[in-house]
Amino acid sequence: MLYHPDYIMYIWLFPVFFLLILPLSLTLIGFLLRLTRSSFLTGERVGKEKRKYPRFTLYEGTFAEISAGELTCTGLVCDISRLGISLKHLPDKFFDKMDKLKVVIRGYGVDHNLLIKPKWVSVTESGKQIGAEIDDAPSGWSQFLIQSNKMAS
Repeated sequence: MLYHPDYIMYIWLFPVFFLLILPLSLTLIGFLLRLTRSSFLTGERVGKEKRKYPRFTLYEGTFAEISAGELTCTGLVCDISRLGISLKHLPDKFFDKMDKLKVVIRGYGVDHNLLIKPKWVSVTESGKQIGAEIDDAPSGWSQFLIQSNKMAS
């Protein structure tokens, strides 16, 4: 049979367990799991994309004029790198299995004419979004990227 001093001891143990011992043990287990994962992955993060060149977002409102043959439209540049570009807000009917597209990006008073190959297409609420590899870029393209990266930072 339990006496009153036993009740007091058991009532005292509940808060100690739930407020001190349980959080400390969960924190220790989480730390050990993170440490174990980092040692097995050897520097690679899960879900991290491998890219040769870093990508960055241009200043807000950078538009690109896209043409394929006689068809022309305007899209918004999402992000860009030395070898790739992502464009959004494109019309639905425009990019049905296009092989190569001509893109003109105006920046700092200079028009940059690019030849791109679409790699993926995604349908969004505001139109299509494409990711493309830059097949041919003008000689001042690298300078434009450096200048744009400085302005975005």
